[in-house]
Amino acid sequence: MYKHILVAVDGSPTADRALQEAARLAPGDGIVRLVHVVESPAWSVPLEPGVIIDTELVHRSLLAAGTALLARAEQQLRGQGIDAHSRLVDLVQTGLGGIPEALQQEAERWPADVIVIGTHGRRGVRRLVMGSVAESVLRAATKPVLLVRSPSGAEAPAAAQDT
Repeated sequence: MYKHILVAVDGSPTADRALQEAARLAPGDGIVRLVHVVESPAWSVPLEPGVIIDTELVHRSLLAAGTALLARAEQQLRGQGIDAHSRLVDLVQTGLGGIPEALQQEAERWPADVIVIGTHGRRGVRRLVMGSVAESVLRAATKPVLLVRSPSGAEAPAAAQDT
């Protein structure tokens, strides 16, 4: 049985399913660590030619949204009687390379017994361009990883579903 369960949350339907699965895994004396990673605005804001973006404002907004997301998820688990704690990881502050590295480092640091993460089901060109956080975590993990599929059709068209 897993006592320390780390779950990645990003507000997507897939992450919500991962959160539900983490709640099912948590024993009575278990602890769930909710982790949300905020990337640099340079990576998360689509740029258009001639458009100027206040990246500091965007960064603060991403941090505030991540904090609110974690608070809601923590409240949801505590409402189910589960001991839950959250951690917001800011890649701008940590200097880590990306979300998979941040999740892996948090799993080691805490330490987690298992990592629960949703997989969005991208395939083909979308997967090449966008990458797969879940796949990167799975490849680098030194802890067991539970991948939770996206709700049918919620994240990707049926022809494009894959981990």
